Amino acid sequence: MARNVKVDKGVKRLLSKLALLALPFILWPLIEVFVLPMNFFTFRIWETISVNSMRVMSGPFYPNVHMQMEEEGELAPRTPFAQKRQVEWYTDQYGYRNRDTKNDVLLIGDSNITGAKLSQEETLAEVLERQLGRDVYSFAPATINRFLATDRFLENPPQLVIVSSIERRIPELPPVGDNGLGSRIRNHTGNLINSSPFLTSLAVSADRISKLALYRRTLAEIDRALGKKEYISYNNEFFMEGEHANRDFSDEELDYLADVLQGYHDALQERGIHFVFLPIPNKENIYYQLLPSQKEATFLPRLLSRLSDRGVEFVDVQPAFRELYQQQVQLYPVDDAHWNEVAVKVAAQLLTRHSTVAQLQETPSEKDERLLVNQKED
Repeated sequence: MARNVKVDKGVKRLLSKLALLALPFILWPLIEVFVLPMNFFTFRIWETISVNSMRVMSGPFYPNVHMQMEEEGELAPRTPFAQKRQVEWYTDQYGYRNRDTKNDVLLIGDSNITGAKLSQEETLAEVLERQLGRDVYSFAPATINRFLATDRFLENPPQLVIVSSIERRIPELPPVGDNGLGSRIRNHTGNLINSSPFLTSLAVSADRISKLALYRRTLAEIDRALGKKEYISYNNEFFMEGEHANRDFSDEELDYLADVLQGYHDALQERGIHFVFLPIPNKENIYYQLLPSQKEATFLPRLLSRLSDRGVEFVDVQPAFRELYQQQVQLYPVDDAHWNEVAVKVAAQLLTRHSTVAQLQETPSEKDERLLVNQKED
């Protein structure tokens, strides 16, 4: 009996010691979420408010956020090469980077459309909205299948959908219907979470806990200190893929991608929605003369030629970007692979000149009517 009591006490002491040992690891994520500023360990707003593990939320970011932060580029953060820039973000009730949810024109795309290292007013959605005089909604990062499975766009469809992709991600564009079930499930779970402020707060808190921001930052710092973090840099410019970006593609690969994009066109046409494709050239494409091989990229011209043969509409920004770069106009940040605010303005101008997009441009009378309605709403 006495022996059992001693064993019980020994087990209790061991469990107490283990609990004390685990306590800092349990408490620290809670301190990160409920005590420290949200961006205490991050170098961009993107990492700060992006959804990490709660993939049942409707959007890629936490909803109803307004945040300002001095950011660094993704290719060389917290290094002597980083270029700091003050940016401002707004996200809407669905967790996308917009001030409101109106959508005459809808932009589907990747982090370039979201506006990495761009302030809110510099994003393509806001620049295009000012030039067109129409409401432009940024649905990014997202895919055409997420759009087709989102019921709010069935109830209030846009007149025009512009699908954009950075050049290096075009081979990964999913065909229509790919992961359609997952997109529909996320639409339903997102609607459920959005319907309750409590559920939204719970989901955001749980997601922030899962990020373990200090742990991730510490690992990144160790990798840099040990030289494990590799950077692709030529002539003091940082690149995402380097020489690999301007590789050659086979005719079969290009035909497949043209089929995928034609599928987007056909799916939207069935809904009575216009479609335009906007490919964004890689930094390596425009700055190819800085690469060791100085190899020019041929991917976009060959793909767009196929789209032209199929009657799929697109806006080609590559010639304008190359011409501007020859005039020493910078179109990408030194420490980042995303386009900068100058490139965004050029793309917006080219979009507004496209016949399908230009049809949406407001007439003076429509603009006056819209202002009158907005004044009444205010």
